[in-house]
Amino acid sequence: MKSRLFLLFFLVSTYACSYSPSQTERNIAVYDSVSSALQGDTALPVQQLVVKVALQLLNTPYVASTLEAEPEQLQVFLDKTDCILFVELSACMALTLKGLRITQAGDGEHFSVRQTPSVVKAEPSYQLLCDNIRNMRYRLGVVDGYASRIHYTSEWLLQNQTNGILREYTADLGREFTQHFSYMSEHPSNYRQLADNAAELARIRQIEEHLDAQKPYFFISQEQLHSPDVISQIQSGDIITFLSPREGLDLAHVALAYEYNGEMHFIHASYKQGRVVIEEKTLADYAVNGIRISRFNNIEH
Repeated sequence: MKSRLFLLFFLVSTYACSYSPSQTERNIAVYDSVSSALQGDTALPVQQLVVKVALQLLNTPYVASTLEAEPEQLQVFLDKTDCILFVELSACMALTLKGLRITQAGDGEHFSVRQTPSVVKAEPSYQLLCDNIRNMRYRLGVVDGYASRIHYTSEWLLQNQTNGILREYTADLGREFTQHFSYMSEHPSNYRQLADNAAELARIRQIEEHLDAQKPYFFISQEQLHSPDVISQIQSGDIITFLSPREGLDLAHVALAYEYNGEMHFIHASYKQGRVVIEEKTLADYAVNGIRISRFNNIEH
């Protein structure tokens, strides 16, 4: 018992998390459960293991705005989630179970697809999971104020491409479109960390300008997704990012593709259903505004 209490204290101290030791204990319980269930599957390719993890997380409650602590700190919740955190957790858990720690290959300015994934071998543990989440969620893995957290999903995809974790292949199937990034800087009152903080708002504007410069961007339309030639190229475990209809905002929802009953559906944290589910609608029927799509690299070390 003493050793477990020490572990909880060590984890809370190490990651400067604002949640209580009881939250850490709940997190470890989920981690242990998933690890135990998938202990025989860790040799699978990352993409397949991500799906296995996602299925273990079915029915996890949907809870929004769990990361909004002030000052900015790493927040890890395995017993509740939203759409991007669900996909992030599934990916980080898969890498952790394979004993892989994400390292940083880029400089925050130049994004490119890496042929060699930026990972090192490590012992699977809850502590490693927290490390991987931080390295996936924060620019260059550094927690340094609100703007250091990656808020636009496009940047999340770009950083993970740079680190060799995944590759976006929308351009292989879709067509180019004009994407502009400005929503956060034009609506600072929607974000309490930006409303009265000129320095953080300026950092967000710089990020938006940097993302604008990463064009061209591509998307796959709903009409294309109804084509067998297109939908047949999407695989279970692909990251599906749904385009936002809001001006200046790139993506509105994130999910994992999942073939179900012979059709392509997806697993996601559903706001409407209040939990992680296998979506009843097919991907083609759901994706009214179109999608972007990425695939995990087969990472070994």
